[in-house]
Amino acid sequence: MSFAAAKLFDWLQGADFYHAAHRAAVEQLPPGGGKLWVDVGCGPGLVTRLAAARGYRAIGVDRDRHMIAAAQRRAARAASAAAFQIGDIDGLAAMPARADVISAASLLAVVDDPAAALTALLAAVKPGGCVLVIEPTAAMTPAAADTLIGHGLGGKRVNGLRLWARARHGRAINPDLFDMARANAVHYAPVLAGLLGVWMLRTAAAQ
Repeated sequence: MSFAAAKLFDWLQGADFYHAAHRAAVEQLPPGGGKLWVDVGCGPGLVTRLAAARGYRAIGVDRDRHMIAAAQRRAARAASAAAFQIGDIDGLAAMPARADVISAASLLAVVDDPAAALTALLAAVKPGGCVLVIEPTAAMTPAAADTLIGHGLGGKRVNGLRLWARARHGRAINPDLFDMARANAVHYAPVLAGLLGVWMLRTAAAQ
């Protein structure tokens, strides 16, 4: 990544539709009550901040120092309790404790091996914990973005949806990935008129 990429993603996180869609994703899970939430590939930290606002002890990790710097600035401005540090999927195994929730937003479609990445995410949550995956779907196309805006999607930076759709068109993950994952249960919820998908993968509870 780069400073320019961090600026772009930081700008997109300020879009009303983007914030609302990710808030809807986070709210698929119950309030945190101090449980540990680790947001992997956190970028400028929107999901991490939303998790912290929902009562989780939220930590965002990203391998890009520019993303972490942007996330820390955003959190400071919002007086958020979210914390951020340099890290990536490979570092999850070294965490001192497994998380109650691990999230990955717009991450699996850009890694070299999505199946291996998902396996690593699942291995880092506690028994009975959850991996929350948020990804644009195959429905995220420039034409679909135009249609949604034309049907009245409004708010600040709405043109960011067109930019996002162009960037992610043709790069959606295969939903079969989740059927093959070693999860105890998988639940799917569409948001943003189905242009964004939310997959919740539960691990088996401890015996």
